[in-house]
Amino acid sequence: MMLKKYFIALLIFISGVDALAQQEKATSRNWLSTALQKTYPDNHIAFPNLVKWQTEQRTQVLTAIAALSDSLKKKIIARADDALTYNWPSLPASLYLDYKNTGTRVNYENLQNERRRKLANLVIGELVSNDGKYIPQVVNGLWLTLEESTWVAPAHIVVQKEGADLPNVTTPYIDLHASRTGVTLAAIYNMLAPKLDAYSKVINGRIEYEMNRRIFDPYLEYDNFWWMGTKGNAVNNWNAFNNTNCMQAALLMLKPGDTLNRFTRKLLKSADQFINQYPEDGGCDEGPGYWDMAGGKIIRLFSLLNQASDGQLDWSNRELLHKMGTYTYKMQIADKYVVNFADAMATYTQSPESVYAYGRLFKDEKLKSYAAFLFEQKNKQIPTDDVVDFMETLKIYPLLAATTSNAPYPAVSLLPDLEVFTARSTPGSTSGLFFAAKGGNNNESHNHNDIGNFIVYADGKPLLIDAGVGTYTSKTFSNKRYELWNMQSQWHNCPSINGVEQQNGRNFAAKNFIYTATTATEQLTMDIAGAYPKSAAVKQWKRQFIFYPKKNKLQLTETYELSEYKKPSILNFLTAETIEQGKGLLYIGKSGYVLSYNPKDFEVKVDVKTMDDARIKNIWGKNLYRIQLIAKNTALSNRHTIEIFKK
Repeated sequence: MMLKKYFIALLIFISGVDALAQQEKATSRNWLSTALQKTYPDNHIAFPNLVKWQTEQRTQVLTAIAALSDSLKKKIIARADDALTYNWPSLPASLYLDYKNTGTRVNYENLQNERRRKLANLVIGELVSNDGKYIPQVVNGLWLTLEESTWVAPAHIVVQKEGADLPNVTTPYIDLHASRTGVTLAAIYNMLAPKLDAYSKVINGRIEYEMNRRIFDPYLEYDNFWWMGTKGNAVNNWNAFNNTNCMQAALLMLKPGDTLNRFTRKLLKSADQFINQYPEDGGCDEGPGYWDMAGGKIIRLFSLLNQASDGQLDWSNRELLHKMGTYTYKMQIADKYVVNFADAMATYTQSPESVYAYGRLFKDEKLKSYAAFLFEQKNKQIPTDDVVDFMETLKIYPLLAATTSNAPYPAVSLLPDLEVFTARSTPGSTSGLFFAAKGGNNNESHNHNDIGNFIVYADGKPLLIDAGVGTYTSKTFSNKRYELWNMQSQWHNCPSINGVEQQNGRNFAAKNFIYTATTATEQLTMDIAGAYPKSAAVKQWKRQFIFYPKKNKLQLTETYELSEYKKPSILNFLTAETIEQGKGLLYIGKSGYVLSYNPKDFEVKVDVKTMDDARIKNIWGKNLYRIQLIAKNTALSNRHTIEIFKK
């Protein structure tokens, strides 16, 4: 067998998705494969007008390029000219083995990504100039890509029987990097095949050969790529990302017939697993950043299939898919700040193209306006580091530019299945307080032990934060994951109970996640006792958040019952701002906001954690500060209240 059992891959890559639990939650919607069978029954050729569609793709791109401003064309040409003199670096075996030997994955990936970016710059430059100037260097980049032993990242090759090592080329695998490379080559082939053929009679045939060897044949042959979900196992963004890329590559390169029919049927059955497991509230447990590779990627699959089928494949009546799009603005805090539970990044701008595609499919003007807002956040730039993203954004560039920009900033967003809640003081604005909290379980995709965690922003700026994830290493997705400080509950805004932290696992979860509202408040309660192991000796730990929008105040009341007292319990709060102490008050930086507590109930300790991880440091700065309120009371049951407000 080419790969180890898929359960091993699940352990390595999904970091927290429990297959059995996910199966129990899955719904057999099967919307994609059912629609395909209805539109193209057995023995019917799928996409009979595909060759015409492939030609239209070229025409649309070239027409859109012609309409670009001269200033934008000059910028694109300048990047391509710079790439003309690029000295293509080697990707030596020793660099690939960095992951095996040191746990470092970024050295190889960064260099490979640099080569991909330069190739994209050259291809896009040729599409804009249309003068053949860049073709020789384009072929240089293509040839090097085709000569790579594998397109799979070192951190992902571990599924081969040899484990983390040099890639065994006799056992092909499709990962995120391979599928992205595949669709890139397919797009280049579709757009530039005649020019490439004029330069070399071999290059197009080599592209076809490698695409068959690395993408189309393995996809058809193997059923044990864990992300396909063919065993009914849990899937995540890998499913949406790889399936969309592989399907787009097939539509751009293959011709109607048996191979494309079999490929499409298998792929849509796989993509159905992603949709079947999606919660009814449309929430993405991997966060706004990963949404681009999950819900934000699969919308491209829907759109491509709709186009290639002449509109016959259409899922615009599926409200769940619509909710997958609206999730984006529900998690928006202010400007580039987004709700960042688990491995999500705190600053991120989602793909305008993906959000606009949802708006167009579901005729949702709010989503279209939000896409225009994101487009402004990206300075209205067309991505030129990825050929496919360039082409897809280019097609809607005039629409994005002409759409009124607006971030909805909803007053309240409740995702009851995901168990995430947000509220803000002023609907449609970043002024005042923003508050978000989560329940869920400690085996979610890209999980942190963070049940009951919450974040608070004031006037669009962070007060209490989630540190997020650091630079990925071999330890990040291993059985040592929770040795990393930022995965632990004590480094989230969560309590340490009886000296014990939360534990990872599907059974460690919140209970009674309940939202209620009055005319003056938004209230969220949950019992987080179940997130802690037996050693915490906790029967109940009820967190009640009462948010007062008009007062710009958040009140946290905790009611708990222990079966045994062992050590003082601690309330942990994390911030990137310096802390000054007053009597019963902690002043958070220069925000004007304070955290109030009863000095009779708690002692205060503030830890300074200096950041040595570039990814976290780039977002939050040099230091993070952990406030610890250490309980003085030794009673087995008690209640205390913390407030955050402007002094």
